[in-house]
Parts: sequence; structure tokens; C-alpha cells
Amino acid sequence: MAHVVTSPCVGTHDTACMKVCPVNCFYDIDLAEVGLQAKADKPDLNKILVINPDECIDCGLCVPECPVAAIFPLDDVPDDDKNYIDINKNWFGGKDQGTLDTHRIVP
Repeated sequence: MAHVVTSPCVGTHDTACMKVCPVNCFYDIDLAEVGLQAKADKPDLNKILVINPDECIDCGLCVPECPVAAIFPLDDVPDDDKNYIDINKNWFGGKDQGTLDTHRIVP
């Protein structure tokens, strides 16, 4: 099971959570790539963090570090954010290693 970044991350883009990740499974992607839009009051914050479910070791270290409570274990994602499960999973499909490396966040 992996952890999932959800809607509170949109318009925040705080990277405190990824700084404690022992496997660097956080990626920084444009909202438009996953069909999302920036918040009207924060149009310059047009990215979101996503977690690679194949790399996440489900340690949970990121959860308490997230300043906006946007990270949940897969089974605990709130009903109104269930679409973020697919956003976190599907972005990785078909990407070559070079593209993934470009978007990976490294502390």
C-alpha cells in the first residue's frame, strides 16, 4: 500500500513532506498534466506533489510533516479526494526514466 497526496496540496506546494522520505518517491508535476487547475487566488502555484506508488514503502514519515494534511494511506483517502489515487498512480504510466528523473524531488 502506498500513500497518496490529495487536494490540500494544490495551491500549497510545500515540500516539507518529501524531505523525510527515505526513498525519495515524491515527484513535482504540473497541475495541467493531471487535469487540475491552480487555485484562483494562487495562480502561480501550478504544481502538485505526487507519490510513486511503486516506490513508496508505506513508512508514513511524510504524513505528520505535511503542513496541510494532504497525505493519506491509500485506504484512508477521504471520499471527496478518491480521484487523487488515480492521479498519483496514473501519472507514472508510460514515462521513461529520464522524464521521471526530471520530476523527482531530491532533498
